[in-house]
Amino acid sequence: MVNSKKIAMVAAVLSVCGSVHAAVVDTPDVAGLKTFMDTNTGRVWLDMDNFFDAGANVGTSGFGMIAAANAAGFSIANLADVQQLFSTLPLSGGEWPSYAAVMGYGQPRQLIWGMYEGGYSPDYPWAYAWSSDSYWNFGGNTYGPGVQNDGNSGSVDMGIWAYQTNPVPEPDTWLMTLGGLGLLAALARRRRV
Repeated sequence: MVNSKKIAMVAAVLSVCGSVHAAVVDTPDVAGLKTFMDTNTGRVWLDMDNFFDAGANVGTSGFGMIAAANAAGFSIANLADVQQLFSTLPLSGGEWPSYAAVMGYGQPRQLIWGMYEGGYSPDYPWAYAWSSDSYWNFGGNTYGPGVQNDGNSGSVDMGIWAYQTNPVPEPDTWLMTLGGLGLLAALARRRRV
């Protein structure tokens, strides 16, 4: 006969594990910069709108973004890093608004985009998705990091794909992990008795 308490404990463990597999979640600011986490890899990324200014004609330069990211302990992503992030973020069913809410985006253009290290020094390629896109795009041209989206008010909205690999876990993450391990231990102990 199936014990209802065991079923409840297994359901609790599965719900904890299921919530850990969300694609991207907001995380606390780092050195005054907004961040989000890719929960599949544990990387904490800079939001795309940290350097955005809708009213400006010239935005923060790529060099400025790189310097700020490095000073805060972030590494500039390369193509493989960005592809790994995007592989967990499908765009086929209207997911863009939920990603934009967490990752940040350019307003009013409805565009998530940023430059990444592409080995084309001194220029950098970019990766992006418009709100109407059904897949992530990679810019074929390169973008000089000395200037960011120069000349059009309302379109100075490029970010930078930069991440930390081993951030200190948030207290909530530790509590979820410990709670899940505790439930598994209780199930194992109960099974032995």
